[in-house]
Amino acid sequence: MKTDFFINNRTKFAENLEDYSSAVFFSGKAPRESADQQYSFSVDRNFFYLTGINREDMVLVINKIAGKVTETLYIPPVDEHFEKWYGILMRKEEAIEVSGIKTIENRNGFLTQFAGKLSSSDRPDNVYIFSYITDVDEPYDCYRSFAHWMRNQYPAVNIKNSLDIMIELRSTKSEEEVEEIKTAIGYTKEALEFVMKNLKLGKFEYQVRADFEYQLSLRNSKPSFHTIGASSGNAVILHYVDLQRKMEDGDMILLDLGALSNNYASDITRTYPVNGKFTNRQKDIYNVVLEAQNITIDAMHVGASETDVNNAVKAYFAKSLKMLNLIKDDSEVDKYYYHGIGHPLGLDVHDLRRRDKTMQENNVYTVEPGLYIKEEGIGIRIEDNVWVTKNGIINLSKDIIKTANDIENFMNSR
Repeated sequence: MKTDFFINNRTKFAENLEDYSSAVFFSGKAPRESADQQYSFSVDRNFFYLTGINREDMVLVINKIAGKVTETLYIPPVDEHFEKWYGILMRKEEAIEVSGIKTIENRNGFLTQFAGKLSSSDRPDNVYIFSYITDVDEPYDCYRSFAHWMRNQYPAVNIKNSLDIMIELRSTKSEEEVEEIKTAIGYTKEALEFVMKNLKLGKFEYQVRADFEYQLSLRNSKPSFHTIGASSGNAVILHYVDLQRKMEDGDMILLDLGALSNNYASDITRTYPVNGKFTNRQKDIYNVVLEAQNITIDAMHVGASETDVNNAVKAYFAKSLKMLNLIKDDSEVDKYYYHGIGHPLGLDVHDLRRRDKTMQENNVYTVEPGLYIKEEGIGIRIEDNVWVTKNGIINLSKDIIKTANDIENFMNSR
């Protein structure tokens, strides 16, 4: 992605800051796994959105004092001993080139410098940090540790949440961001086609996951979340990741999975017959879910409420489940459809969401109706990724085949 993209993001963020404020963003750090190993690092998505940098232990500070905006990026100092063991650290010149931030400082001096700022005549009245979903007993991350330090040392400073600003910025996708999502979808499509060609009886669910993730590795990508590969009755568990079952004749497998491209995610679900052919009952239910997806997309538009769209799908499911002899009353729909119709998608699989949950121009959403019939060992979900534009809904994943006939034809042409 071009440096101008990240410069523009910071400019828009600063426009939303109150005057006499500072905002602090941490890139994060992977926890230690053992004496000489760390868990895989995943950059803080807001830090990446504002800098384009995908490195550990960095800090971005944006100041707005008397209407003047300044930016400082704190990066770890070069440590040749560290580099011998773990890899080359980012130099100042590279940090400037990627982010467009001209002022680069030593990470080790961040707290001292920031404390000086809080004690100076041009001190900020407010310090913005990012806080989203946190469990009651969740351990401190960089943001909570920093907030704790400020409350103790500078109790007169107002601590504010940059969440609402980031929701507004990140939920509106640029064409450049949509292209990254489309690239991730392309990786997913190619990997799914490999999975379909290699799906067979006697295979374990974890082997299907391995096929998918192997294909991502060949494309220098990785899963955007834990791959779900649920066969038969396991498919009624929405986030089933155990993947230990051996598949049998007559099974379907529900695959909920995705890929990353430059930290932007895809999130796709397809349900396949393991032997290459749906039973009549499976096909009937599959076609109901597929039509539910069409109804969902038809109901989506700029300004639409997520709740209203979901209710339209539930009304369709109520009618269809009666025809399938599964329910007698509309109130019973929740027994077979027990999740929402979709969620925002972007740098996070479940991207930042507006409080009013309405669809705005240039949002990207998942569309994922499903039916889960425990007594028949059937779970079917079909999920695509769509772009909400002023001219209508664009299905970014339309090239990933999903009709029952197309799936059977593809699988039987192996």
